[in-house]
Amino acid sequence: MSAAEQWARADGHAHITQVAGDYVTTGPAPRALLGLPEGPAVLVGRDGPVKELAGLLADGGPAVAVVAGLAGVGKSALAVATAHRAVELGWFGDRVFFLPLRGYAPDGGLSGAQAVQEMLRLLGIRDTDMPGSPEARVALYRARLAGFARAGQRVLVVADDAGSVAQVRDLVPAGGAHRLLITSRHRLVAPGFAARVVALEELGAGAAVELLAAALPGDLRPAREPAALAEVARRCGRLPLALTVAGALLAGDPGLSVGELAGQLAAGLEALTFEGGGAGEVPVGVRAAFDLSYARLPADQARLFRLLTVNPGPDCSTVYAGLLAGEADVRPKLAALARASLVVEQPVGSGRWRMHDLVRMYAVERGEECAEGDGREAAVDSLLEGLCSEVAEAVRALGVRGPAVDSQGAQALPLDKALHWLDTERPLLIAAMGLSADSGRIGTAIRLADDLGPYLQLYGHTDEGIQLTRHLLSAVREAGSRGVLGATMTNLAGSLLNARQLPEAIELLMEALTLFDGTPHKEAGARALNLLGGAYRMTRRFEEARKAHEQALAVFRELGMRHGEGTVLVRLAEVYQEMGLTDEAIDAYRQAVAHMQEAGDRQREAVWLGFLGNALGRAGRREESLAVQEQALALLSMLGHRIRAAWTIYGIAAALLKSGRLDEAYARYAEALVLFEEAGDRNGEASARTGMGLIYLRLGRAADALEAGELACSFLAGTAYRSEEGAALRLRGLALASLGRNEEAAEAFERVAVMLGEDGHTEQQEAALLARDAVLRQEPAPPRRWWQRFTRG
Repeated sequence: MSAAEQWARADGHAHITQVAGDYVTTGPAPRALLGLPEGPAVLVGRDGPVKELAGLLADGGPAVAVVAGLAGVGKSALAVATAHRAVELGWFGDRVFFLPLRGYAPDGGLSGAQAVQEMLRLLGIRDTDMPGSPEARVALYRARLAGFARAGQRVLVVADDAGSVAQVRDLVPAGGAHRLLITSRHRLVAPGFAARVVALEELGAGAAVELLAAALPGDLRPAREPAALAEVARRCGRLPLALTVAGALLAGDPGLSVGELAGQLAAGLEALTFEGGGAGEVPVGVRAAFDLSYARLPADQARLFRLLTVNPGPDCSTVYAGLLAGEADVRPKLAALARASLVVEQPVGSGRWRMHDLVRMYAVERGEECAEGDGREAAVDSLLEGLCSEVAEAVRALGVRGPAVDSQGAQALPLDKALHWLDTERPLLIAAMGLSADSGRIGTAIRLADDLGPYLQLYGHTDEGIQLTRHLLSAVREAGSRGVLGATMTNLAGSLLNARQLPEAIELLMEALTLFDGTPHKEAGARALNLLGGAYRMTRRFEEARKAHEQALAVFRELGMRHGEGTVLVRLAEVYQEMGLTDEAIDAYRQAVAHMQEAGDRQREAVWLGFLGNALGRAGRREESLAVQEQALALLSMLGHRIRAAWTIYGIAAALLKSGRLDEAYARYAEALVLFEEAGDRNGEASARTGMGLIYLRLGRAADALEAGELACSFLAGTAYRSEEGAALRLRGLALASLGRNEEAAEAFERVAVMLGEDGHTEQQEAALLARDAVLRQEPAPPRRWWQRFTRG
């Protein structure tokens, strides 16, 4: 393995390769130093910048530092080497994280929200436990860093290849302990974003020759042709990326003289510069170096090199490379491209191949030139068709559209394998939908969006679902029929409802219903009506919600669609609960669960069993409630829904509390709390602590109850979880009253009353005001029934 390749280990399964200083990581979510690449094998001519950057990372330095410079100038190499130096000095212990942002990739790399999500993965948060909203993920990230700071531990985050401030703004650590070290081709400057910039220039003449010679250990040519070596370094503009490629060319062809390579670089390139070109273009000198590598490829390897850029994802598996090339065994050709430093397999042996951003840009240029001869459009069709088939198989295994069997009745892909594949290929699949829409393949885009939608919704990828459907909607508005446009609007509205973006969701649904009016799309119209009812319920327009659901229910019954009927019944049950029609709600939930069992939809059966259990508990049928919720918990656990399982455990704890089984209730609250903490679900964590606080009150431990209530309130303050915040505030008021701190208790009850009044809960508001008045008169707290009913625990 040549020094020019400069391999470094990222974790136990993944590797990192340096291509002139830019690193890419893959593999399972690493932790701490397992996520930091080894320092580059060669780092020459950078003593001054290393010293400057180390000073910024030291105690007392700024929170954010940016290493800025031209693509391929060695920014990542400098950042990683300096990070290792800081570790050696004991500044950060093992709390160093490396995050590749791919800010200059054709697809824009990670968004700011995705960057925070990747950091949470590095911190050990699994995808299935990830908070649902960007705000919640940012809050969890900051809370984790705050926890380190409280423990006196400093953290260093190395955010590599940022393309904009938006990618890194939410990564900025609060306080003065932690450091964010960013590499970027731009001097990231924006209002409200304070960062010290270390500008990295090209190497000095001597250092450039030294780096080039390091690519040829034991080779006699550098010593024989020192002047030619210096000329090659000059023609490469002393840019490490170009030097690395030139070194690889010499290492790969022992018979090529250094002088001959210098002449090739000089031919037609007298005006060699590295600053020219517009945004996103390959620098001239780098293109020249790539030209030489490309010219030496056999025709079949060159075609594969060009076709790999058809794949829109961040990497390409060997299988998909074969689809693009129309060949069964392409690994030997991929390995040859890796030897030419044009692709890299990461991790080694994984069958996943990546291109450096600049290499990809170059390959796209060549691919567009040879599109007809390569059969580029046919390759696009082949890849998309293969992905459509695999997505359909994986989603069928989830059991959201009936029993998990194929058309011949054979068992589908195992659930765990299906989820692993969907999680691994999710960036590719979303990018493929975008490629389909952008290239006019609307039917393919709709197939992918329809199949991916249930997975994204059920397993907590709401933001990506919104992103995917927005992209599709833009394309459909230009090329789709009324029915397709309405269905796409309905899908986007469903994702927006999950994210509680209600005004836009309602607007889309009203527009969709207008499009469906007078068309044969009865099923699609009923689905839109059902979602509109859900939006009305969330805005407390209960009669309108009930009417919309009943209209949708009538359509599904007319069409004989039992599954659709079930999806309406469960939403209608929620409206009944809000209207105080408990028996009607329980009956509707039972029917909905039965319809899902009949349809073989295990996912919704599990979730709706939990809803039924909660409704039974509210009706005082506690033992029946417990039995149903335990049934739901078993099914949710089997399906891999950790967060939904945690909420079901919370519901079981609440039912046990109502039954007076305090020890059992406390144990289940504690069990749910652990799961919520692992997932970073602050709402769940607060709710579990509120439940535990109610138990403390019953045990006469008012001080412990107050601590639980105050912690829950701190988690929920300013969030959209007003019901949960109200329950935590009530707990706090009761604990304060029990401790004789009546004025503070009255203030807490006053806040509860204001919140309830704003949300239209007049009866509960009155009870909160009675509690306020009672403590102000220094009377005993009102009967327990009022607060027990409203806190649901």
